[in-house]
Amino acid sequence: MDQQTTQPTAPEHRRRVGMRIIKTVVAVFLCGLLAYFRSASAFYSMIAAVVCIQNSAGKTIESSVNRMTGTLIGGVAGVLVVYGLDTLGVLYIELLRYAVLAAMLIPIIKLCLAVKKPGCAAMACIVFLCITVDHSPGDTPAVYSIDRLFETLVGVALACGIDILLPYQPMPQPAQDPADKGEDKT
Repeated sequence: MDQQTTQPTAPEHRRRVGMRIIKTVVAVFLCGLLAYFRSASAFYSMIAAVVCIQNSAGKTIESSVNRMTGTLIGGVAGVLVVYGLDTLGVLYIELLRYAVLAAMLIPIIKLCLAVKKPGCAAMACIVFLCITVDHSPGDTPAVYSIDRLFETLVGVALACGIDILLPYQPMPQPAQDPADKGEDKT
């Protein structure tokens, strides 16, 4: 019993490189170029550029605002918690710190909801955890947070600029046979 399996062919537009991909590549390259000339790391700006480029300029700007808002909320919360735990002398008691960090996600998420930016909650939590979990003796969380905010701003600005400057091109639609629409050919 030999059954022939046929796989649907992909529409033509799925095989070509679209403008969203091109814009993302250009923005990431510019982040790297700028970091190269500044002798800095491009890691966070590149990530911001990838995350922010969306399928329309409006969505890119919305994503960028969420990214910056989340980075700011998470950064400030992370700095305050690290300094608070250090002041209390419990910063390096791992299990206690992990319990506090997990519990702190509640007010961070609630703050994002309170400022009517639910889309920034995940980013706020990620930045908060970046600052607080990988903190090691001698690190200055405020400096790390400011650096992270700046690098994110670079990526967001480049993503928005590229998205606005390079035009979107609509995907070509495959021609439909009138029979496919259920129309009568007679």
